[in-house]
Amino acid sequence: MIDDGAEVERILDGPPGRLAFRALCAAVGRAGASEKLVSSCDERLASWPDEVREAPWSWLAALDAGHSRPGWPLVRSLAPGSARCGLRDAALPDPRRRPEVRGVTHLDLGLFATDQLTALVETIEHWDGLRSVKVGHLTDGDADLVARLAAAPAVARLESLSLLTVREDMWHFGKPPFRPDAGAPWRLRHAGLRAPDLVHLMRSGLVPGLRSAEVLVCTTEEARDLAGCPELARLDRLAIGFRCGKDGRQPLWKPYFGNVIAQDDEACEEFFARADLASLRALTVRGTSMGLGREGLGARGVDALVACGVLGRLTELVLELLPVGDATIAGVLKGVDPGRIEKLTLADLVATDRTAEAFAAAGAFPRLRHLDLSRNRLGAAGARRLADDVRMPSLAHLGLSGRAGGSPYYGRPAVQPVGDAGAEAWASSDNAIHLTHLGMCATGLGVDGLVALMTSERLRKLGTLDVSHNPVGGWPAPLKDAPVWRTLRTLNADECGLDDDDIAAMAAVPSAPRLRGVSLDYNGVGSHGARTLASWAVLPQLWRLNLHDHVIGDDGLIDLAASGTARRLLELDLEQDCWNPRKRRYGAPLPDEVIDPASFPGLDAVFLGIVDEYHGARYSCGFPEHIWTHLASASTTRPELAAFLTHLDVEELDDTDDPDQAPSALTTTSAPSAPRTTPNTWTRPGSSPSA
Repeated sequence: MIDDGAEVERILDGPPGRLAFRALCAAVGRAGASEKLVSSCDERLASWPDEVREAPWSWLAALDAGHSRPGWPLVRSLAPGSARCGLRDAALPDPRRRPEVRGVTHLDLGLFATDQLTALVETIEHWDGLRSVKVGHLTDGDADLVARLAAAPAVARLESLSLLTVREDMWHFGKPPFRPDAGAPWRLRHAGLRAPDLVHLMRSGLVPGLRSAEVLVCTTEEARDLAGCPELARLDRLAIGFRCGKDGRQPLWKPYFGNVIAQDDEACEEFFARADLASLRALTVRGTSMGLGREGLGARGVDALVACGVLGRLTELVLELLPVGDATIAGVLKGVDPGRIEKLTLADLVATDRTAEAFAAAGAFPRLRHLDLSRNRLGAAGARRLADDVRMPSLAHLGLSGRAGGSPYYGRPAVQPVGDAGAEAWASSDNAIHLTHLGMCATGLGVDGLVALMTSERLRKLGTLDVSHNPVGGWPAPLKDAPVWRTLRTLNADECGLDDDDIAAMAAVPSAPRLRGVSLDYNGVGSHGARTLASWAVLPQLWRLNLHDHVIGDDGLIDLAASGTARRLLELDLEQDCWNPRKRRYGAPLPDEVIDPASFPGLDAVFLGIVDEYHGARYSCGFPEHIWTHLASASTTRPELAAFLTHLDVEELDDTDDPDQAPSALTTTSAPSAPRTTPNTWTRPGSSPSA
């Protein structure tokens, strides 16, 4: 029996987060969602960022399907994008008709979200509390829509408006102009815009309170014009991407240094030589991804950034996806103030162990809390040098991951070869004492490195451990008593070569008091593993369980679902990849127990069926059409399942491998189906297993 009142208190006293917010709302619902309880939670949540008080896609999709949740009065942020293969984005609710969303302050509309932005423009005057709007990858085709947004009086109430991010490459689409007329000052403190639009906004006098900007610069003239704005001197945060030229050449499937764009270097020189950035404390400069390389400004541009002197004033610096290398990075490290910098991201810059030598030359970074050196070429020696020879007593977040590479059926990780030796160095490092997050994805980690991390007495505050996409190949039984279980909140062990015996060894841990999320994508979790998880002492406290691309048969699914132990589980992923040789038949419905409301009673999101991640398609939803259409409309269907089934991209669904084998009724789900033992040979036109 769950003590829901105590559960509410524990969550409110714990770290804020999107998943924690959903868990809080679930506990409030179980406790009856009285007006007094909701009001009390609302007061306590005032200290949480509005962005994490988010109603996810599944809540909005359920609202579309006619199901409301008791946690809606506590929601302050919406994210209607599904970000899943073969699932449509949720519609943006109309606040005139949906009182649930009237307290919303933040909208993240997602990418290519023309429909959602259209709905917002048509209703924006009725979003009384709205303070932040974010939307990405708008195109020239959205010009009229953006012009209507610029003319809407309600925009003056916004504190943040992002119509792009520096993650966009500008290769395929232009950007619609955002040119509001001059008038009374707005409240805007952050803007994400093209350089000419940001210049217009600052020179119009509309944004005297602007303190943060995200901007894309597409020509040297734009860089010069932007740099000439005296209003830049008031910014304390700036993210900038130079998109002045393009190359696009790359060796297929091979890591390479990348493409230096001379036009980007020139524009970067112009901007940082001329801009007054006297108040700047946080700076991001980002290039673009090019296969297994990167493209953008190079050493010349970064040297100009160093020469302008701004680095020494920063507390946060992010350089990402730039073809620069060790010598240039060493210059950056000489430019920052080691005693001032608190967050440092040097990701995907072609750094090697020589960059670790440059860190060691600096000696100490006493205030550094966040260090991310992901997707570089650091080896074990470099990782060891950072762990042993650089003093970082405040470090809480460390990222050493390589590039994950997506589905193993279509790609492979780009490993940053830190390996077991690098992991062992960090497991015994004095710099690890305050670590709460450790990213070791795609680092060539094996069993020895995993054991070193899990048994470390230095990592006594670790909350998140990511060891995914590594050739671990086993989970040693002695790890059931590993010290890290005392503090771990999230474990990511995707694609680690684990099988049912390893799942049993993992589930032998009798206590992991803070563990809330476990991800086991692309491992060999079968029916025995599912039964082991069903009896795991830790399962009743988990909020998220990811079993994407499992090999569980009906018997295992029934045992997991019918166990009744996953009482707090909010999100469950049981999807399979279409190239999984032991996937379900397209027309074989999932067992009734999986969707029974008594199974997983706390779920607010569920993902089922067969997907093709390479093509972004869905070939099954877990049920033949005559079953899923009935379930989608039935009043007894649980809300999260209705949300899933009513937002399918039906054009991609296939009921069955063989029409003659399609089941005739939902009652057939009680008979287990035999798993495949050979790869499916059916393919869609233009696709192949090795694509």
